[in-house]
This record gives sequence, structure tokens and C-alpha cells, in this order.
Amino acid sequence: MSSTEYITSTWIPKAAAAALGVGALLYWLNTQSVNINEVTTAFASLPFAVIVFIELLDKYADVSKMYSKIIPAGTTNYLIKTVITAIIAFIAVLYATMGTITLSSGSITVPAVISAAVCSLYILAPETGDDELLLYLWLGATVATFGANITLLPPIPGIPGLG
Repeated sequence: MSSTEYITSTWIPKAAAAALGVGALLYWLNTQSVNINEVTTAFASLPFAVIVFIELLDKYADVSKMYSKIIPAGTTNYLIKTVITAIIAFIAVLYATMGTITLSSGSITVPAVISAAVCSLYILAPETGDDELLLYLWLGATVATFGANITLLPPIPGIPGLG
């Protein structure tokens, strides 16, 4: 696939979907009563293993041209299939991250939804696989909370010390 084909068939749909997702998140956030401290604490409480997993998934999605491997470039409706694949990945990461947050905090709160949505939108956004931006955001949130919420692994129910 040439770079022009990649831009029109993968980059533009991913950028548009990410922009729409951020817009929807910010629109919803305008209707909520939440402050930045709560969001920072929720983001810092994400387990380090989850951040590393999301970074690795994002690297695979961006650097390895995941969409070209899943959907051959010559197939019909490549653009639609790319968007559908991106939406499925977004929902899967959102669901997994929300599950991790629910296990660690016991409830779903607005800041937790924001944190999970940022993680999902990060994977959806194009060209983020070259940099560890989510890791830097998590490190910044951890520093801002003085490391009060550091966990390495998500809680696993039934395993003492992890659930």
C-alpha cells in the first residue's frame, strides 16, 4: 500500500474517528460535574501493566499497519472495513479499561470513564505508536498525586493481594 493510499484509506478515517470521539467525550464532560483533580487521580490509579499493554497495542496498531494485515488493501469497501475495525478496537479497549477501573475502585465514576475513554481514543488516534504519550500522561498523573495510587497489576478477584 502506498503512502497516499494509507493516508486516504486509514489515516484520515482514524483521525476523523478520534476527533469525533474526543468531541463526544468533551461534550459529555460539559454536562458532568467533575474537576481535574478527580480525573488526575483516576488516571494515576490505572495499573502500570494496563498502561504498558495499551502502549504495546497502540504500537502494534500504528507501526505494524494492523489494518493492512487484517483487511487486505485490494478488498472492496476497505475504508468501511477500516472504520469498523477501529471502532471494534476502541470498544474493546474501553470495555477492558473500564473493567480494570471497576475492579480497582469498586464503581464506575465520571473520572474513571474519562480515563478509560482517553486510553481508547489513544489507540484510535493515528500515528501515536511512535511515542509513548499515554505512558508520559500516566507518569505525569502519578507525579501529580505523589504516587499515592501506584499499582503494578490490576486486581484479580480470588487471588490474595490482587483482588
